[in-house]
Amino acid sequence: MVLKKEKDGWVYEDQRLHMQCTIPAACEVSMLQTPDIPELREQEKIEQEIRSPGSGKTLTELVKEKKAKTVSILVSDATRAVPTAKLAFAVVKELQENQIALQDITFFVAIGVHRPATEAECQEILGKLYGKVRIENHTPFDKENLLYLGDTKRGTPIYVNQRAYECDLHIQIGKVEPHEFAGFSGGRKSVLPGIAGEETIQINHRPEMILDPKAGIGILEGNPVHEDMLEAAEMFRIDFSVNCILNNTLQLSAVYAGTLKECHEQAVQYVKEILGVPFKKPDILITTPGLPLDIDFYQAVKALIALTEVLEESTTVILYCGCKEGINSPDMLSAFCSDESLENVVAYTEEHYKIQMDHVLLLSKILRKHVRIFVVCPNIKKEDVGEMFMFPFDSLQEAVDEAIRSSERKDPDILIYPRPQTGLPEKTD
Repeated sequence: MVLKKEKDGWVYEDQRLHMQCTIPAACEVSMLQTPDIPELREQEKIEQEIRSPGSGKTLTELVKEKKAKTVSILVSDATRAVPTAKLAFAVVKELQENQIALQDITFFVAIGVHRPATEAECQEILGKLYGKVRIENHTPFDKENLLYLGDTKRGTPIYVNQRAYECDLHIQIGKVEPHEFAGFSGGRKSVLPGIAGEETIQINHRPEMILDPKAGIGILEGNPVHEDMLEAAEMFRIDFSVNCILNNTLQLSAVYAGTLKECHEQAVQYVKEILGVPFKKPDILITTPGLPLDIDFYQAVKALIALTEVLEESTTVILYCGCKEGINSPDMLSAFCSDESLENVVAYTEEHYKIQMDHVLLLSKILRKHVRIFVVCPNIKKEDVGEMFMFPFDSLQEAVDEAIRSSERKDPDILIYPRPQTGLPEKTD
């Protein structure tokens, strides 16, 4: 993504998606990014963090204490840019040094209710370990492989992957970044929604939970979704946790290992201290989710949701994306298609709620502010964009031209802010 000043104006180009636009020189144009942090390249440092975790017991101590022979490792799917192979290699190396055989280690792709990981994706997840250890997708709809652990304090029945639970030692590997209603990703989310049953996920993600004022980006304290997830993960019993932080180029930048809660909190604190993004309201905002959320529109709208607290009616937002798998959420689209009134759509969603209708409710927070959202996406039908109360355009240039033409200001301020979900936008005006 490149922004440059030329004789006739500003030129913005996204080389990956082959999209570009020219903006008149009279407009004030700026580009905002989540603060960059150095890449952690040394495998030795990764291994050292896992060997000597920042909290709790070492893997050596845990294997001995539990007399472990079998291990389950929960890992993320393709919608999360986690450098799992590097982290998994270090974890498995430590397990092998404690006499855990490769054939007794099983990786579970914690898909929640996403589609199963493909063989190619599984190969990327495991890297050098592919073909040496077992890997399988979680099966949220397979009641034969779900084990009931009890109810949380909020009444969520906890059903988890039985094969993962029955292993002697439980490990999770994930990534910590801001999350639209869990506060932050990583840690406990490997269990719920990761390897939980559909019913468990749907009840945890129910409207009154995700619409709670404290179920927001960057909030953990008092967040009912987070607290419910954490309780579920403790019921499942995560024995050892590995969480990472990525930089702007999706490279591994920091690793935290140890106990579930403490390890996650350490990573969260790092994000809060380093990845805050001062945000001054523009007239026009251009954004894109980038990889891996660009896989489909259900994931891509997280770029919009990340900006919920800083968007206002006077701002026009242009969301551009590729979404090779289309919308990839019939439930989200069907809810939007239920009525021509946004309020009726919200009411329908709450009454007929399914898991992937969550983004209908979250997007409604923005749409209720009367924010105009222009969408440029070659793999989504224009009528479907319209059903979602957004405005479709064939090209980024057309969207920018219309946003400028219809702006209340002759020469509007334009902000380009790609991948806003990776940081914590903080309003400054």
